[in-house]
Amino acid sequence: MNSALLEAWNWLEREGILIRDPRQPAPWFTISKRGEELLTELARFEKFEKLGFDRVKSDMENTGGFRDIGGTPENREAAWKWLEMKKNQATTNAEPSRSAHELTLIADSRLAELRKLSPAEFDLRKLIRLCEELNTAYGEQCYFATAMLTRGLLDHVPPLFGKSTFIEVANNYGGGGKSFKDTMHHLESAARKVADAHLHMPVRKSETLPTAQQVNCAQQLDVLLAEIVRITQ
Repeated sequence: MNSALLEAWNWLEREGILIRDPRQPAPWFTISKRGEELLTELARFEKFEKLGFDRVKSDMENTGGFRDIGGTPENREAAWKWLEMKKNQATTNAEPSRSAHELTLIADSRLAELRKLSPAEFDLRKLIRLCEELNTAYGEQCYFATAMLTRGLLDHVPPLFGKSTFIEVANNYGGGGKSFKDTMHHLESAARKVADAHLHMPVRKSETLPTAQQVNCAQQLDVLLAEIVRITQ
């Protein structure tokens, strides 16, 4: 008897599903009353699976189980238990994984605002694509790519503010007020230094990898993009 089978057998004994039969010579086991109940419940569940969730639910709600389920108290109790179990499974399966659809740096609503813009002097398709790829990279835990795309975005947007470099935007753009300027200084300093450290560092004897927290400039990027929306719409 291999180890997996032994573990399964021990579990059945421990749970009281298999018990020793005193009427037979040792070692002789039989299915307990609890085991028989579980087999009966399993047979009911197999029937419900064949009928399908919607049909079982409709029968229980409209006829009390007398049409398809078999209206005994045991059948009705098993049907409600099965329906609850299936609902819980559906909820678990519907939970989104921590992927690009959940972990985003640029809000969908902000991207929607950018897509509606059509300024005469600038083509925003590259900016929008950078934002989309930022979301994809961050959602897929590609943190080197996230840091580098953030830097690329900063290098891309200064002409929208009438400047040549992002440091000029941080230092000299006055349209957004002091809070905007302070936020851009933080974005310039933090995002660019993180990106430069990963982009230009040659191979070393030991490394540490970037984390989601290290490359997350979502708040500052949203302030930047909000100002772009404001001045170009």
